[in-house]
Amino acid sequence: MFEEYKCPYPVLFLIFNRPQLAEICFERIRAARPPRLYLHCDGARSDREGEAEIVALSRQITEKVDWPCTVFTLFRPENVGLRKALSGAITWFFEHEEAGIIMEDDCLVDPSFFPFCAEMLDRYQHDDQVMHIGAWNLIEQRTGALPADYFWTNFSIVTAFATWRRAWQKMDLEMTHLAEFERHNGIQRLMDARPAQAYMLDKFRAVQALKIRSWAYAWFFSILQEGGICLLSSKNLVKNIGFGEGATNTGASNAASEIDASSITFPLRHPADKTIHPGHERQLFYAYQKRPFRLVLWYLLHFLKLR
Repeated sequence: MFEEYKCPYPVLFLIFNRPQLAEICFERIRAARPPRLYLHCDGARSDREGEAEIVALSRQITEKVDWPCTVFTLFRPENVGLRKALSGAITWFFEHEEAGIIMEDDCLVDPSFFPFCAEMLDRYQHDDQVMHIGAWNLIEQRTGALPADYFWTNFSIVTAFATWRRAWQKMDLEMTHLAEFERHNGIQRLMDARPAQAYMLDKFRAVQALKIRSWAYAWFFSILQEGGICLLSSKNLVKNIGFGEGATNTGASNAASEIDASSITFPLRHPADKTIHPGHERQLFYAYQKRPFRLVLWYLLHFLKLR
């Protein structure tokens, strides 16, 4: 169905030290033939023996671009770390583009991912409230049949997603407005469960203090702070194949690593409005926790403090 599809939007491909995975995921980009391809690679870490050679192998992926495409590269000479590297790469991308698709090197997307993102980028390009287009849906099997092919959420699910320059310009990597956000109880937008709100505030504080070096939590916070909204495809369009050795955030396999990508059908069915379903929010919150047993323990301790 998608053999002749040509993605009209540019793609930013984030690579590092897993050339074999990057090559597998790159084949999906190659099939979609975007007009412009941006490649970002952080520098090798000086304390990791042999990493410089592996990073150099990853960067050779530029040689595999064999369709009419303008290629841009940001290959860092030194390692700046995941947080600054990836957020900086996206900023670099949007210095040149109004809108586009961002993919990490361990995300094997279904071919329907590209036309889905393209249609959403077109449809909501002038809607400032819509800030993020997600496609890694770990709760597809729990929601059952939905009346539309995507739904609204507060959760900005990354790994493979799309957005606009107008949205990314509101990214607050340092989370400078967190204190104001807390004073105005901004977290109440997220979910109606107090422990979940407190849990996420703890995460935000840890990210601001650099106890957790995450750009994704900062993006999540920025969207909440701005009163933005995200959409997520009803079908899971992304399989994360990066679980295991060498992964930064997905070192151990879990239920998410077993979920395959599936295709979405066209023409797309659109939601009647922008209502966020509380049940979906709770399911998303639990599904994307990497350590569910630790989360349960945290809940218990938090409830004891509230008593």
